[in-house]
Amino acid sequence: MRVRIKIFLKLILLGLFLFYTPFFEGMKQLIEQSHFLNLFVVKQETRTENFSLKSQLNVLSAAKQETTKNSVVEQTITTTDETVSVPEVKNKKKEAKRIYIYDTHQSEEYLKGKTVLDGAMELAEILEQNGFEVIVETNSFSEYMKENGLNYNDSYQISASFLNEALVNYGPFDLIIDFHRDAVPRANSFVTINGKNYARMMFVVGGLSGRCEETQALAQTLYDNIEQLQPGIMKKTMTREAYYNQHISEHMILVEVGTNNNTFEEVENSIQVLAKGICEYLA
Repeated sequence: MRVRIKIFLKLILLGLFLFYTPFFEGMKQLIEQSHFLNLFVVKQETRTENFSLKSQLNVLSAAKQETTKNSVVEQTITTTDETVSVPEVKNKKKEAKRIYIYDTHQSEEYLKGKTVLDGAMELAEILEQNGFEVIVETNSFSEYMKENGLNYNDSYQISASFLNEALVNYGPFDLIIDFHRDAVPRANSFVTINGKNYARMMFVVGGLSGRCEETQALAQTLYDNIEQLQPGIMKKTMTREAYYNQHISEHMILVEVGTNNNTFEEVENSIQVLAKGICEYLA
């Protein structure tokens, strides 16, 4: 019992000794400066500056303009510091109007062997000189007849086939011309104006085509243009109970230029007037 009392008294004396000496203060500083407790204590770090998660993750963000509360925020993505140069769009050149000329009856001849195909080529040349794009059908219809067992009565069937092919490959066209010649006596084939002979011309409309009214209106416009240039050169437009392929397009006309009794010089004189009338129509 006495031994226990002695031990207890010694402990009290030791505690008083340590309390009144610098021992505790030194131990306190040692603990505060030690990193040992960091293993057990999580300290919260605070930032006073703005923090951006996107900038920390290197995410490309849209640059915003400062706006008021009621204004619309405009966003633009900036890729480089240089201004991007956009090529200037130049005005597109107006495309030339397009004309297709063919001869259902390619073998029709004038005096001294020239044919309606020669007349079509002459017309095309003048129209091209006036800025139009012209395609003349030069495939041989007679050869096509032989190869396919057809005859002259199938001429419009043959020309329709080539016309449809041209529309697929080169169309659409602003004007389609079926170039023919008539067959009448010499006295009715020409007119003399200011000392120059012109082969007389005539438009023919297919009354069964289903586009009769449109074709008649086209024929009348061309007729008026030509008659104003050279009065008396045109015969009255004729409408016949036929098709003449005019059901294929509303921009199609059949014209008879001269007859089998005209010289090609007379035909050429009339073609020049015809070309002028067409130019006025397509202007």
